[in-house]
Parts: sequence; structure tokens; C-alpha cells
Amino acid sequence: MLTIDPKLEAKLETLAKQEHSSPDEIVTRLVNEYIQRKQESGLLIEIINDLPEVTCFKYQNPLDMQMQLRDEWH
Repeated sequence: MLTIDPKLEAKLETLAKQEHSSPDEIVTRLVNEYIQRKQESGLLIEIINDLPEVTCFKYQNPLDMQMQLRDEWH
């Protein structure tokens, strides 16, 4: 059993009435959404691996291209 701030409890009760739901259902839904978002966040390397291939870099290293552009500025 959890103890929550009385003001938060009142807001939860109001929200439950507006949504024709119970406070337990709302809390369960919110916790499940939170867990799902945390699981979807993933590691940066996983996100990078899922990115589509950029065709403009197919025959050139992006770092080399960046260095060439910087050399032009100097």
C-alpha cells in the first residue's frame, strides 16, 4: 500500500471521476506507460544502429567531410 499527498490524492480522485475510471486504474496505466517509455529509451548505440543509412555518406567518411569543410574555413 502506498501513501500519497492528500492534494495529489484529491487530484487523482477528480481525474478518475472525469475519466469514469478508478484511481487504481489510472495509477496502473500511468506506471505501465512509464515502464514502457523507460524500456523504449534504450542505449544510444541501439538508437544509432536503428537509424537509416544516409546515402550522401555512402562513398565518403562523414568525419573526413567535416575536416575538409573546416579546412576551407581557415
